[in-house]
Parts: sequence; structure tokens; C-alpha cells
Amino acid sequence: MRRRSFLATTTTLALPLAGCMRPDYGSLTMTAMATDAAIARRHAEDLDALPPDSRALVRDAIDGETPARADTGPPFDADRPFEDDGAYYDIGYEVVERRAGTQYDLRIDYDPVAEPSSVVAYADLPAVDRRALSRLLPPPADSPTGRGFDVDVADTYLDDTASVLVPEPEYEAVSYDGTAYRVGVGGSREIEVDRYQYSAERIADSPAALGRQLRERYLFTLSGLPEAEREIVLEAAAEGYYPDSPSRAFRSLTERLGAHEPVRSTAGTGHWLVRYDGRVYWAELSTPGETTP
Repeated sequence: MRRRSFLATTTTLALPLAGCMRPDYGSLTMTAMATDAAIARRHAEDLDALPPDSRALVRDAIDGETPARADTGPPFDADRPFEDDGAYYDIGYEVVERRAGTQYDLRIDYDPVAEPSSVVAYADLPAVDRRALSRLLPPPADSPTGRGFDVDVADTYLDDTASVLVPEPEYEAVSYDGTAYRVGVGGSREIEVDRYQYSAERIADSPAALGRQLRERYLFTLSGLPEAEREIVLEAAAEGYYPDSPSRAFRSLTERLGAHEPVRSTAGTGHWLVRYDGRVYWAELSTPGETTP
């Protein structure tokens, strides 16, 4: 039987929302930054908070290695630096190889199998298969238990190391913590897989140095605000501003912030360094619907 090695897993879960939620009109919080070091720590990403695979990749890159991962897209993409032993590093990557692969739909049935015809313990699976099933086992607390297979997860494999799950499972079930769960393979598709090689660039030797870089590049002053906007800023600095209805003043203040380059931004949320009334603040603005400039 042909065996394949696991490369990457991509899982998308759609969860229903229960109950009622109030309309989201956005929000603004402003946190005082007393020092440049405080700015750095607010901006940097927490290495310890990453999943184990990503944490190992970042750690290897910082240690001077050139770790590589294969996937259909960048397995890790950071837009914030990481701290290590007081210094700060940007993590980047380049594509060094492209090759063909196969993506399989792995299936699991969360109804326990009392007497499977063949079973293998999760701990005894090849490492590539343990990784493939790591998003399915242990079962979630609210796992579905309908008839047949309950969850499909798309996993990408290449033809270079052993797997007992694809192209067809060699066992009917996989046991986890003493309970056996039926596994199977649904559809498959041929895809292209890139090999990403990661590296680290040291960008600051201390928190104060990184904070100074950010302040010199991004800090701007809010001044000459109308009374309604001043009240929003004061509330945002005290406890956060969370409007319960559309506000012309809030929309105007949002435009003021959006006219300046953010330290970072994602869909609907932006982060700025702002000086107001002589103090430096980290401003976090959430706007419903559109991407923050």
C-alpha cells in the first residue's frame, strides 16, 4: 500500500450563535504608555502563547537555524516582532520549493466503537498521523454524535514518509484515552505545496529601543478636538468608549485616527500611538464592517 507523509492541516469550523447581541457600533480604548518599554511590550507578540509547532518554528529561527515547513500557504505569518532574552526579532519567510501533493478529507465518527475489527492507539500512530488527527482528538466537549462520520478535516500529504491513514486507513478505528473512534477518508484532490523557509531579523536590542522606534515612526498628537470628541477620548482613556448608538463625533474621531499610519491593523481593528494632553496612549479602535485604514 502506498503511504504518504502529512504536511499541513487546515480546519474551518462554523459555530451557531445563540441568544441576542446588541448592535456593534465600534469601540475605542486608550491605554497610557508611561515608557518606551511599555510600548514595545504592548506591540510584541507573545512567543509562549503560540501553538507548539509555530513556537518551535519561531524559536529555531531566532536561534539562527533556517526552519522549513511545507503547506498550501504560509503555515505561520507574523506581522509583529517576538521578544527573546530582551531583544526583539521579526520573523519572515521565503518559498524555496514547490511540488505536487494530495489533500485528503479525513473523517471521524465520535460514536465510540465497542468492538472494532482493527484498532490502533493514537500514541502508536506514526508522527505524521498523530499530527493529522490532533485537531480531532481528543473529542471536543460538544462533539456531534449523529449517524455516520461526524467531522471532516482537510489534510495535505506528500509521498515521502509512512502514513497508516491515507490513501486508505489500515485500521477501522483509532483509540484515544481507552475509547475507539472510527476513522475514514472521504474525497481527495491534487494540489500544489510550497516549502517555506523561515528566518529571524534582530530589530532591537531592548524593549526601550523597540518602543523608541515605534514612537518615532508612529506617534502623532490629537489636538483641537471639538467638545464631543474630547469627551469620547476622555472616556476611552478612563474605561473605554463603547457607543450604544451611531455617533457623528465618534465617526469624525475615527476619521482623524484613520488619517495616520497605524502601528498595525486587521479587519475592523486598528492600533495607533497617540499623544493627547501631554500623555502618550496606545489607541485601539474597532469599527464594524470595514477594514481600518
